[in-house]
Amino acid sequence: MIIDGWRGPGWQVFDTDPRLGSQIRDWIRSAISGHNCPVDAADAALVVTELFGNACQHGPAGGRVLVGYCLWREGARLVVCDGGGPGTPRLVHGGDLAEGGRGLHVVDSLTARWGSFRLAGSQAVWCDFGQPLRAAANDAWAWLHPVLAACSLSAAGHPVAAVMPDTLAAVGAR
Repeated sequence: MIIDGWRGPGWQVFDTDPRLGSQIRDWIRSAISGHNCPVDAADAALVVTELFGNACQHGPAGGRVLVGYCLWREGARLVVCDGGGPGTPRLVHGGDLAEGGRGLHVVDSLTARWGSFRLAGSQAVWCDFGQPLRAAANDAWAWLHPVLAACSLSAAGHPVAAVMPDTLAAVGAR
């Protein structure tokens, strides 16, 4: 859906299978390349792969992961939600990088800003590329509430289940 220079939200729900990373990377690269925004599609693909990998590793075993995007003329926002692992995403420094922790450094270096929050039993990690989104938090994430209410991320489902953006009306969004 494209309205006044915006595209999205677009999202899909995937099983926590790291082998799906290339499919997710291709999907995000295609979405960004097809929209005239100043975001490097390869950078966005790398970042979404890192975030998806973290969700697979740190989210609940056997759960699912929602990957979504919103695009606008000046930038893009990606979001990855898992069923709510025990920790909060954070940058690690020093010797801890030997066994992992490099992914969020990649995210931090390629994005304009990033963060995380908990919502409806989920852990969401988001990032902005290009000109950061300037919208009130309740407006920027309005689409995510009904989607998460309709999608269980805590239990495995079909190998890949997609929820299309035009189904927002079906789950009560306005």
